[in-house]
Amino acid sequence: MNLKRLFILGISGMFASGTQAQLFNQSNPTWDYTFAAGVSSYLGDLVQSNPLFREPSYCFSTGVAYNYNPHLSFRADFSLLQIQAHDSKNARADLKARNLNFKSQMWDINTSMEYNVWDITGDEHKFTPYVFVGIGLCHFNPTTTDRNGKTVNLQGMNTEGQGLSAFPDRKPYSTTILQIPIGGGLKYRVSDRVALGLEFKYRYVDTDYLDDVSSAGYPDPALLSPAVRILTYRADELPGGNAYTKSNIQGLNRGNPNNRDAYYSGQFKFIYQLKKANTNDINY
Repeated sequence: MNLKRLFILGISGMFASGTQAQLFNQSNPTWDYTFAAGVSSYLGDLVQSNPLFREPSYCFSTGVAYNYNPHLSFRADFSLLQIQAHDSKNARADLKARNLNFKSQMWDINTSMEYNVWDITGDEHKFTPYVFVGIGLCHFNPTTTDRNGKTVNLQGMNTEGQGLSAFPDRKPYSTTILQIPIGGGLKYRVSDRVALGLEFKYRYVDTDYLDDVSSAGYPDPALLSPAVRILTYRADELPGGNAYTKSNIQGLNRGNPNNRDAYYSGQFKFIYQLKKANTNDINY
């Protein structure tokens, strides 16, 4: 889906979920500090089914939130995380034979609008569901472990023939890109200034190269250097696997350029109000 359209739909849905009074009546605004820890994973060409967190890794986040009123908040978050996947864990035989793997250390930063369904600043509710949508940037750096156990940065290897005259439509991809975070969770107020939360965040990204895999076909191996060739198709590393030759890759797809990648996280969240409100009510 187009990222601009997704962002507009997310904002529109949030506004539709709350009344005008809930969203725009300012009431004793406060600031929160947040810290979150959990797991992250990705969806892309090395994951051919959709089990959540099939190859989980770490995700740590910190941020601040400006609580305009008990229902509407504006937040800024920074995350450090990792995503990874291996063809050896795919069920399809042709993907196992492709034998690719990747790992990427990432960071992202975003601003979001958050809507809390219930007001937990008073005595009526102690917890609330919430949803959010925003916009931001992320940086990724796909690496792989080669047949000798060495870590190789994939972006500079141009494993799909990027930059070659034979593929004028394949350009080297950027590793800092636009992303749209969307998600939701639950918050529970523990005390006047402390709340705990559980949050799921899904990031739509403006690339199909989080895993360094996108193009439908394989480049002619004769056009690639030996160092690149051994990372583009790796069936020969497996017992009885085929060598990377033009005849062996005929009709095979390396990736699917029609589906962009995405990544997501699930985290436990600690929320601390930086300045106590002027009344007995606390805004989250």
